[in-house]
Order: sequence, then C-alpha cells, then structure tokens
Amino acid sequence: MVTSDTNRAQVTAIPPYERPVQGLPSGAESVAEQAQVEERSAGSPISIREPFWFLSLVVAGATIGSTWGLATSVLAILGLAGVYAAYVLPVAAITLGLSFVAVGAVGACWARTLRFTEQENSRERAIFSVGVAAMVIAGLAAIVLGLLTFVFLSDTRFGAIAVIALGLGLLCHSGVMRGVSQFTHCVTYQGRGGQRPSGPFAINALSLAPPRDFVVGLGSVVLGILAMMHVVPAILELVALLVLGCAVAATVSTLCGASLAALKAIYAKG
Repeated sequence: MVTSDTNRAQVTAIPPYERPVQGLPSGAESVAEQAQVEERSAGSPISIREPFWFLSLVVAGATIGSTWGLATSVLAILGLAGVYAAYVLPVAAITLGLSFVAVGAVGACWARTLRFTEQENSRERAIFSVGVAAMVIAGLAAIVLGLLTFVFLSDTRFGAIAVIALGLGLLCHSGVMRGVSQFTHCVTYQGRGGQRPSGPFAINALSLAPPRDFVVGLGSVVLGILAMMHVVPAILELVALLVLGCAVAATVSTLCGASLAALKAIYAKG
C-alpha cells in the first residue's frame, strides 16, 4: 500500500494516547472534556477543598461554641436571680470567651477552606478576615478579664471591659456572617437568575444573622459603657452576657447550617 504525503501528514497529526470517538474527529474528545471541566468550574463559584475535614472542623467548632454560649446564658440567669452573682459573672465571661474563640476558629475554617468568588474585592476579604480576628481577640480578652475579675471581686470595671470587648467582637463578626450569606446565596441560586425566593422564604436564619450580630454587639457595647459609669454594673453586665450567649449559640448554628447548604448545592451541581 502506497502512502502519499497527504495521508502521512494526516496520520502523524493524530495525537497519541487519544481514542477516537464515533461522531467526533480525532482530538476533539479532549477538547470537549476540557470544555465540560471549565463549565463545571464556572458553575461553582466556591471551591471547597477537603470537604470532610471542612465539615468536621465546622461541626466541632459549632458544638463547642453553642455549648459554651448556652452555658453563659444559664450562668447569667443564675446571676440575675442572685445565686452567687459575684462569682457567676467572671465564670460567665470566661465561658463566653471560650465560645468566641471557637466561633473565630469556625470563621477561620471558612476563610481557609473556601475560595472566595472572583467578584469579591480586597475590601470584602479584609472585612471577613478582620471579623474572624476580632472574634478570637475578643474571646481571649474576655478570658483574661474574667480571671482578673476573680482576683478583684469588688471591682466591676473588668467585667464591663469584657462586655465591651465581646460586643465589639460580635459587631465585627457581622461582616463574617454577611460574607457567609453571600457565599451561600451565590452557590444556591446561581443558574436561577441570581434571585432569592420572594415572600417569607426570603427571610431565613442566614439572612438575619448579620444584622442580628451587629445589633447585639452594639447593644452590648452600650451596656458595657453604662456599666463603666457605675449604672447598676453587675445587672447590666449579666444582661449583656445573657444576650451575647444566646446570639453566639444562634450564630454558630447558622454557620453550621450554611456549611451544609453550601456543600449540598456545590455537589448537586456536580
């Protein structure tokens, strides 16, 4: 069989290690597969690496944060009822500080494991990082100030400062919840015109989390300032710790639910 120069050129043009598919010219299969991969990548604005470890860390942090947050609320109620209020206050500040550190760890897990959308700018990423750092710093400050309150039981200023620090930490953390809400919205509603459902379904725990954290944090700062001015300091500090404990428990539960929703939406698109 005589092979012409034209046939030889066509044979050598077939890439090696590629299996021709009926209905597609040689070499078009790899191009089609690459296009499908790019299409799937473009359909998922968030890339989650190691989803098992991501969920494990989030659930562990959420469990610790919600447990200590609810424990703080119970201690604050006991203090308001007059059950060893002088000792309950520093213990509640320490437990809430531990809860804040756990919530900050969950936020750090989001920032480390999730890749931000391309539409986000550096300012939004900075707000997310500042919120995570503020949560951890506020928690550590509350632990130290709670220990100082044990040493100086008659001085209520340490408790007031701890309340102010925790309020500022939760206020800054509202930016983290806003970023998480945007991530989940982008993953869930992409391909549907980017529209949220109308009516009461548009108001859910995730959409209410950022304003809730902002309002509770700001209110705690105000209560802490009033306590610094010796306006019934013990009562105001316990009330602030009670509200902060409930807010933190709700926040970590929302973070856990958002993590599950984001993973479910990403792997459903496939």
